[in-house]
Amino acid sequence: MGTSFIHADIFFFVTTIAVVLVSLFFIIVLVYLVKILSDVKEITKQVKEETMLVREDIEVLRNDIKNKGFRIGQLWTFFRSFGKRKTSTRSKK
Repeated sequence: MGTSFIHADIFFFVTTIAVVLVSLFFIIVLVYLVKILSDVKEITKQVKEETMLVREDIEVLRNDIKNKGFRIGQLWTFFRSFGKRKTSTRSKK
């Protein structure tokens, strides 16, 4: 009867250590998951801002075409504006 208590104590000791280790593993995974989700939120914000800028550029192009008619030079200026804005946003960082 004494050995069954020793076996039960060993079982509970090992189980407690296993539960603690698994809990620590899940805590570490959750910390990394929170960091990843934070990065995804920041990337989504940047994509939204860039999308709004592209939308504004397209609206300006449409208004120019409506007011002045279609010209190849307008398209050239429109596509050149993307490169200028892109380099200026990189220099801000």
